[in-house]
Amino acid sequence: MSELQVPELEASLRDAIKEVLGTTLGGNPEFIPPDESIKGLSAIIEISGGMSGYLALHVTSEDACKVAETMLDCSYPDVDDIVCDATGELANMLGGSLKKFSGRYIEPFKISVPKIVRGKDYETHAAKDTEQIFLYVRVASVRFTMQLVVYTVPN
Repeated sequence: MSELQVPELEASLRDAIKEVLGTTLGGNPEFIPPDESIKGLSAIIEISGGMSGYLALHVTSEDACKVAETMLDCSYPDVDDIVCDATGELANMLGGSLKKFSGRYIEPFKISVPKIVRGKDYETHAAKDTEQIFLYVRVASVRFTMQLVVYTVPN
């Protein structure tokens, strides 16, 4: 990946976050300092085609319940299948929005169905020689870590 594409991808990811999280959760996303405590549930979508890699949305279990409550207008005291589905759908919407914004400078890519990982005893690892973008976001009192890992962007 050229040096020029990393800032453009990060700008596209920021635009996707503003569009999706701001609209879905009803607030103005604020980019915050790194916060390693944002763990509990991750929704991960694979990216292939115009670029390859993955997009991961990391959130605490409590905040995942808040997301589901906001999206579905129903109370969820604990993480269940519905909370996982809502978080996965949020990641899916972010992937679609990233595709829209990044389409200005790279070929369109495909995104997979979200995969959900739960718990606090796991980490995501990117292969050597990849580009990683981490953005920490707070919107409507919910904190997220967005992780974009890019393996290749065809020339």
